[in-house]
Amino acid sequence: MLNEMVDVGISPNVQTFSIVVDAFCKEGKIKEAEDIINIMLERGIVPNIVTYSTLIDGYCLRGEMSKAKTICDSMVFRGLVHNVVTYNSLLNGYCKSLKIDEAMDLFNEITRKGLKHNVVTYSTMIQGLFQVGRCGDARKLFDEMHGKGQMPDQLTYGIILEGLCNNHQIEEALSLFHLMGHSKLNTDIVVYNILIDGASKCGKLDIAKALFHDLSVKCIKPSARTFTVMISGLCREGLVIDAKELFLKMEESSCPPDQVTYNVLLQGYLRNKHFDDVEMPLHDMDERGYFLDVSTMSLLIDSIAAGSVDTTMFKLIRKLVPKELMDAPCFSA
Repeated sequence: MLNEMVDVGISPNVQTFSIVVDAFCKEGKIKEAEDIINIMLERGIVPNIVTYSTLIDGYCLRGEMSKAKTICDSMVFRGLVHNVVTYNSLLNGYCKSLKIDEAMDLFNEITRKGLKHNVVTYSTMIQGLFQVGRCGDARKLFDEMHGKGQMPDQLTYGIILEGLCNNHQIEEALSLFHLMGHSKLNTDIVVYNILIDGASKCGKLDIAKALFHDLSVKCIKPSARTFTVMISGLCREGLVIDAKELFLKMEESSCPPDQVTYNVLLQGYLRNKHFDDVEMPLHDMDERGYFLDVSTMSLLIDSIAAGSVDTTMFKLIRKLVPKELMDAPCFSA
């Protein structure tokens, strides 16, 4: 593309090159991105902070944190001053790699350099702390965020709610949810999905049901994920008939079940020994072009082997196996 621009008399500038670097990095083509930067230097075009931040992002996406840090350090030698965006990129990489101590060191370095943490900085660090189970530290950072005048946005609240739910602190998550309402923040379907899923996984199905009912009161339309997490919760508690009824309501609600919904329902049937209910969803999946996931396939094969599901179903099941899994011994025979 760059050669074509030159051919028609257009000279790419630093912004143009940065866009190309960004495109390569998002595709995971780091070598090509570095080649572009080398071309820039050969042409006397100095990469700016955006160019380098993009390259740092690319390395972080691949989990290559040592290389990302090397790029970050090299910026100083080239006379570029790090800004909070650069630090946020590196911070996100450390957190995604679960290198939380390094992330916290970098978080503290930001203020030592005279820069201010922004909402993205706090949200990233809070999410990282939750991922390694450091809920207390995450909450302290959330409180600090308030104290420093950085108001949490919808994304921050979503991160904290999910972190609390994943660490089985559903009551605290609900308290925060009510605080969102008082703060006039939009409690949309994404927030409800987090809480419904968290409540059902914590064995608080009554809370999950209440939240699901609350959607109609607030005129919020459930998504396929909303129905799916409720169906999963009902099956987990052995309430398979209720799960089946809710599944049938999806079409009535103009919210057709997706591939994940079918897999969750089938797993619920199989784990609760509702073997007679298995055939219909399999035919539906075939008609819709959906595939079975690994967990569902494993349960189905075990059920066939145990004589619980008729062997005549195997032909249909084979049609629902993703192509990449068709080479497995149980299907290639």
